[in-house]
Amino acid sequence: MLSVLGKNLTLKVLSVIFAIFLWFFISRGQGGENMEISLGVPVELHNLSPEMEVIRGPVERVDVRMSGPRRDVSRISQLGIYITLDLLGAAEGETTFELFTSDIKVPERVTVTRVSPSSVNLSLERTVKKKVGIIVPVEGTPMNGFIAMDPVVTPDVMEIKGPRSRIAIIKTLKTLPINVEGAFEDLKGETSVILPEEGTVHAIERSSIQYVIPVVKVQTDSQ
Repeated sequence: MLSVLGKNLTLKVLSVIFAIFLWFFISRGQGGENMEISLGVPVELHNLSPEMEVIRGPVERVDVRMSGPRRDVSRISQLGIYITLDLLGAAEGETTFELFTSDIKVPERVTVTRVSPSSVNLSLERTVKKKVGIIVPVEGTPMNGFIAMDPVVTPDVMEIKGPRSRIAIIKTLKTLPINVEGAFEDLKGETSVILPEEGTVHAIERSSIQYVIPVVKVQTDSQ
């Protein structure tokens, strides 16, 4: 029995050494020693109804801690990972979303160990439409002997839409001011309507209007 084991002993020892070396090489190739990192992961909203508006959104990013083989973990930032909040069927009001480590899609050998904060809040309001009047502010003084009359605006109303509570407080909209300094004849042109909280309140059709500001000569007694 011993004689059998002793045959080609050198070759067998070399084979064992080679197997150990090969295992170590493969292990290193699969990512080597473990590492742990924290990464700011963006929060994305999916399936938001067109009839709903986000009036107070969740944090833009959450802190995610993960660990795994160095090679895989170091590539995480290149993968474009994110957390999805599914708003399908979400009702008007405050909604809380719990965040779980399983919500983060990472490579197989990487483990998400923590998500902070563990929950996020957002507020939804129903989208409404409303027509409001338009005011054109006038600044400056016409030429001596002339006065500027009230602007004539086309269109004189604009339809806007946005979150219910914010649309409710808007009674009129103003345009950029028109300067009549030194004018001695009618002023005509196009100007833009200023939308409060732009990005939340929207003009349904257009945000610019045509205006005419009549500038007339003052009649004196001698005339």
